[in-house]
Amino acid sequence: MSMGTPLAELLGGQHTPLTDAEADAFRASGMWQNRTVRSVLADVAAEHPERTALVGHRTGKPVVRQTYREFDAAARHAASALASLGVGRGDAVALMLPNWIEYAALLFGINELGAIYAGIPVAYGERQAAAILRRSKAKVLVIPSSWRSTDHLALSRNLRAELPHLETVIVLGDAEPHAGEVSWDSLAGVPVREFEPPHPGSLCYLGFTSGTTGEPKGAMHTHDTLLYDAKALADHLGPGTCGDPMVQLVASPIGHHTGWVWGVLFTVYLAGTGVYVDRWEPRWGVEVIREEGITTFFGAPTFLQDMMRTDLVGDPACPLECLVIAGSSVPRTLPAKAGEAFGAYIAPAWGMTECGITSSATPAEPDAIQLTDGSVVAGSAARIVDDHGRDVPPGVTGELLMKSPGMVLGYYDRPDATDEAFLPGMWFRTGDTASLDEHGWLSLRGRSKDIIIRGGENIPVTDVETILFDHPDVLNAAVVAYPDERLGERACAVLVVREGAKPDLAGLCEYLLAHGLSKHYLPEKLVLLDELPVTQSGKIQKFKLRELVASAPEGPA
Repeated sequence: MSMGTPLAELLGGQHTPLTDAEADAFRASGMWQNRTVRSVLADVAAEHPERTALVGHRTGKPVVRQTYREFDAAARHAASALASLGVGRGDAVALMLPNWIEYAALLFGINELGAIYAGIPVAYGERQAAAILRRSKAKVLVIPSSWRSTDHLALSRNLRAELPHLETVIVLGDAEPHAGEVSWDSLAGVPVREFEPPHPGSLCYLGFTSGTTGEPKGAMHTHDTLLYDAKALADHLGPGTCGDPMVQLVASPIGHHTGWVWGVLFTVYLAGTGVYVDRWEPRWGVEVIREEGITTFFGAPTFLQDMMRTDLVGDPACPLECLVIAGSSVPRTLPAKAGEAFGAYIAPAWGMTECGITSSATPAEPDAIQLTDGSVVAGSAARIVDDHGRDVPPGVTGELLMKSPGMVLGYYDRPDATDEAFLPGMWFRTGDTASLDEHGWLSLRGRSKDIIIRGGENIPVTDVETILFDHPDVLNAAVVAYPDERLGERACAVLVVREGAKPDLAGLCEYLLAHGLSKHYLPEKLVLLDELPVTQSGKIQKFKLRELVASAPEGPA
């Protein structure tokens, strides 16, 4: 017998494999905290009203700062402004904005209303944005009038013509509104209202997957699942690890899961200061790190690799204390090198939009954990299974399954995808291959679809990439498959190298052999690029590399 409102009702009738009894067990154990996302901001604002909450470094604009008292008031206004446009409980609001501090107020305003947040990365094009708006059935879209080379106003007008459920577009910036459009400034005078808090188990966020293999899916999260993630990682890293108080550089796009949960929400959860930058440029980023006394940073390894090529390396005044690196394969020697370079703790981690960060290195464990993707946070569990679903011994690579109180409750309006993703017992099929060692430390081996099988033998892609990354001429590296008639697949090394460097395949293979790589795993093709294709959140797009190398000759491409 369930102790609370049935999950199906809280999720608006959406299909979920989690039972009411399992949900009750999470609540009874305290894994689900029975509080809302909005309450976290309200509580911090009451305890630290004059602490700096938000700092906005915006291209071409003066730096702006808000205290927690001002941030809380801005979120209350955002809720009332959205309500004045007809947004209510269960309605979806899509935000397609750069990392401006208005984004944070809108996020907590949406949560105050009991509405549902759907993020659209500001760099997305019309086709990608349309897929998210269509699936989420967003009632309101918030955009800048334009950003960089994109005319968001024109984009939104095209979208509204084909999406009848999209009733209103709110525009930040200079624009002459048309029918169905409202300028954000024009809502400044809306009277602030009080709203009944939503149920902590209600749907509050649709985290859309990157959609590299088809239409993006909306991962359904509640206040309960998001706040479990925040608390579990805070406890795992330990008090003060990220700074006291934490000052976080929010550079990952907030339209992605990392920017929202680990940039915005985690900072508020720890009563820290979020320093928002609306573009990532390494030298400018380092200026901001010094100017604002940044203590922590969450992002893909690409961000850290960029910072390793700046004058922050070896600076005794570097303020960084902890950097959490997740999102794609972490070269195994990078944490130690970066830790020494910045005098900070580098925490390789693993997570997904579907389950937050559920594995991370932690200073509570021996330093050797930094050669892995860490240990599983309290309350969550991992399994490694073979092709028949049987658990494999420690150290053996297989499919990574994960379960967690922070796990996605299903995909929005996609019961088929939901059922496909879960095995009995709420074990989620991550699509990653990995191993667990005798310490319970997780080591990712790559996405299942990124595995290279050469003549029936799996090539350990992350091992090869780690050695390549250590090559003195290599700035960035990826190893991908290309088709071969006899062996099925062969390995290609795709490199970005230092200016003037001209590595060849033979020399590269000699280097790999000298550093202990088996000759069976050597790449048989080399492609040099000026830069690797990455998503806005810094993940290397290996599907694009596979397409490129399938037809590319050896050498520069």
